Amino acid sequence: MSDRVCACLLVLFAVICGLPTAFAQSDPVSIFRQAIDARNRGDLDGLMQFFASDAVREDGSCQPPCVGVGAVRRSFEKNIAEHFRATVTSVEGSGDTVTGRAEIRSDAFRAQGIDHRTTSYTIKFRDGKIVRWSSPLPVAPVAAPPKQ
Repeated sequence: MSDRVCACLLVLFAVICGLPTAFAQSDPVSIFRQAIDARNRGDLDGLMQFFASDAVREDGSCQPPCVGVGAVRRSFEKNIAEHFRATVTSVEGSGDTVTGRAEIRSDAFRAQGIDHRTTSYTIKFRDGKIVRWSSPLPVAPVAAPPKQ
């Protein structure tokens, strides 16, 4: 086989193998999961790469809503300082919207005697970036086990 044919086959193989990775990075469900994982790891820069400059966050950390990437960043910075963790229990996507549920924990919850809460998410996307992160305040806290 000529060097030119080998090079073409190598490029074709690289493109075919790279497609699932490229799709996963632009799939809204995958982006949501990557954003949750980044926050759980304390990776603020990794988390913020998924947000549009005009993003809005509305949840327990942003009342009233945080508007713009700077305000959204500061709110997630606070979450990371509180060791906020979300364990996604379900997630699905439809078009530019992802909905999901998660168990959430944080130092702030524990300080209130709450072990964890269940919350829901509605995440809106535009051009592969998060433009709206909405998670209503959870209503049913689970008390922390008594300290021994």
